[in-house]
Amino acid sequence: MTKLCDACGKPVVGGVSMGGALICRDCNADVTAKMDLLRSQGKPVNVIHIAKKIYRETHSAGNYLLRDIPDDLWQRAKHRAVDDGDSLRDLLLKALHAYL
Repeated sequence: MTKLCDACGKPVVGGVSMGGALICRDCNADVTAKMDLLRSQGKPVNVIHIAKKIYRETHSAGNYLLRDIPDDLWQRAKHRAVDDGDSLRDLLLKALHAYL
């Protein structure tokens, strides 16, 4: 049976298991960055909660789908959102407000 990453839903090959979550190598940096941010703010860290939140932000149904975003731009945006303590939704709403 193929195991799936709790953060992105893709099959995991040589991933990392932490805090009850299975994380692929591609998502490890995002999850770790969020963990570090929470720790620096003195907040509790729940890895499975972090991974599931990342999954929901990426795969929410009934919302809008953006295609063909350059990978480098998307990665930088995700990291910036984590650094600022924002969700990707918050980041996109801020960008839309600034545009309007």
